Amino acid sequence: MDIAVVGADAPALCRAADVDAQAFFALADASGRAWDLLALTREASRKPFLSAISARNLLLPGDSDPSFAMGTGALQVVGYGFSPRDTLTLSSFAGAERLLCLQRSLLTADGALLEPQELPLSPALASLGEEQALLIAGLRLLSS
Repeated sequence: MDIAVVGADAPALCRAADVDAQAFFALADASGRAWDLLALTREASRKPFLSAISARNLLLPGDSDPSFAMGTGALQVVGYGFSPRDTLTLSSFAGAERLLCLQRSLLTADGALLEPQELPLSPALASLGEEQALLIAGLRLLSS
């Protein structure tokens, strides 16, 4: 499976996600390939769209420019953030534990259906910012 993470902190996010993914600092570095899963940090999602980027599954901040998602030809676009529109968000806390809320059904990269649910975030993500934790949780969910 071809997975890419794009953003200034992509190498650190790939290590934290424990997912076999390639890290790129800039969108141009990921162009020219068809990705099974392409994940963008907030910083990367603000860059101009490159038409040479193609992704079957796209994971990006939910408030990103919609033209970016349309231009990749993605079959599934998964937004992460803090809006009710976002597919992945933090819903509540169980004690000190943050809970990931999957607000809509989605397909993993291998075609398994995930139904809406709340899942505890890994304690390993506790030291990360909320958006980084959502991106990593999304990478783990979609790549399984």
